[in-house]
Amino acid sequence: MLKPLVTFFAASLIACGTAAAAESADRPLCDFVQKVLAAKVTEFNTLKGEARNPRVFKNELFWGTLLPGPGAECTLFIRTKVGRAELDPKYSCSIGSATNFAAANRLFQRNVADLRACYGQARFTNDYDGDGRDPTEPVNWNVMLEGPDFRLELQMSNQVALVAQAMGQGSSDMPEITITLDVTDTSPPKTPI
Repeated sequence: MLKPLVTFFAASLIACGTAAAAESADRPLCDFVQKVLAAKVTEFNTLKGEARNPRVFKNELFWGTLLPGPGAECTLFIRTKVGRAELDPKYSCSIGSATNFAAANRLFQRNVADLRACYGQARFTNDYDGDGRDPTEPVNWNVMLEGPDFRLELQMSNQVALVAQAMGQGSSDMPEITITLDVTDTSPPKTPI
């Protein structure tokens, strides 16, 4: 009688461990955000790659070395002072893009669900501007989370592509809808600027 009971408990533990691993594997954005947040102790400097156009940006913008997935691109904005204002360090990444609203919305909603599952107890705020029915009209959707010393903002927008088209620099095809994620360190500076 004891042996079947021990076998049952062992099988249950293995199944629970497998389910937890599968659940974690289904949340790649959550895993990525947690790695980025772990780098907050250095104001994301451990994720700093080469400077992006140092003459123009005066070594305040760098390529990010940790990426959320293949084809993604990240930028590290270091803490800077602009006049009297101080800009918090931010790790900003492109998550993906699509030329049609339905495909972009699927990607956006999958990432929103991933963040909500990761931060289930947190309060999210949503701001939806535009419905995507007319590709020539602006779409700007934001889902934000304020943590104790960080802010997450997931955005889906076609505004950059629309501006580029208006200036004759973008594609004449459907404007690209991009999904981006900003992770901002809102804690006090580690060292004075």
